[in-house]
Amino acid sequence: MTDKNKDIYEDEGIDVAALFAKLWKRRSLIIKCCVVGVVLGLVVGFSIPKTYKAKAVFTPETQQRIGAGVSSIASMMGVSLDNSMDAIDVEMYPDVVGSTPFLFNLLDLQVQTKDGKIDTTLTEYILNHQKKAWWSHVMGAPFKLIGLMMPDKEDEEEEAELVMTNLPKAERRVMKHLRNDIHVLVDKKTGMTSMSIEMQDPYVAATVLEAVVENLKTYVSDYRTSKARQDVENLSVICEERRQDYYAAQQAYAKYTDANKNVVLNSTKAEAQRLQQEMNLAYQVYSQVATQLEGARIKVQQDKPVFAVLEPVTVPYKKSAPSKAKILVVFTLLSGCLAAAWVLFLEDFWKKFKNNL
Repeated sequence: MTDKNKDIYEDEGIDVAALFAKLWKRRSLIIKCCVVGVVLGLVVGFSIPKTYKAKAVFTPETQQRIGAGVSSIASMMGVSLDNSMDAIDVEMYPDVVGSTPFLFNLLDLQVQTKDGKIDTTLTEYILNHQKKAWWSHVMGAPFKLIGLMMPDKEDEEEEAELVMTNLPKAERRVMKHLRNDIHVLVDKKTGMTSMSIEMQDPYVAATVLEAVVENLKTYVSDYRTSKARQDVENLSVICEERRQDYYAAQQAYAKYTDANKNVVLNSTKAEAQRLQQEMNLAYQVYSQVATQLEGARIKVQQDKPVFAVLEPVTVPYKKSAPSKAKILVVFTLLSGCLAAAWVLFLEDFWKKFKNNL
């Protein structure tokens, strides 16, 4: 190390004045590097496709919020509305939205761009109508060439109905893209859920996010009411059977009493009394099952969650990315820092290395 550098890197510390003097002496190099950084920042900033972010904020109703009126009515009908915890709560919404069955339902979603020139499915839009930066094409060229030379057998197969458990590579790539672009944030204290998605077209972003929100509402509602709806189906069948039993007992009693209305034998009266008791018993069973059926129907309505929409999905009118100003600042600062590091630390080592060769 030269005597000049020894003055700068003293054992007791760094001479800041000497560092600034060295930087000032090589200011032309630093300025040139900053100019190069500005040019690179502009190239990168204008090469990255624009994206638009659609947002939505809502608060779902929790399972514990049970109305006193509904609960009392259901109790009278023999149905207990407990406050049991959900297997799928608000904190699991991000996992639900990112799951394969949930995203599978979005593949055939019909989307249309703002200018109306593209009207296709979400899968087709992501695969064939998304813009990419120029370096993505350059880096992907070798893989495309390999693909042309060695075609994938999966691509040669005829189109068939999509099966969620065995999706083609293209559809799996679309689902991976959606997982990265859909963001779900949940406030654990309040349950407030914020959802957003970034797409290259504002109309497509709003359409996809609205479908995601509605599908999530349907998913949660179906889960919450699944047991109650199954109870309604089972009780409907049982209720119809008990109704037919009651009508049959009623008809048998009516026919017997009509046929023996002028007969005063004790055996006739006993048979009529037995048929009447069977009719009354059949009615009691039918009435009880009908009451339980109505209670189950009330529970279906009670279990349906209510979502308070705080911020509905709207079409974004400003791009969310890229921020050309930030990119420009980052590249300029990075270039200046690299130039300063070269002047202060690396240049002397490089010269010494060249002299030792």
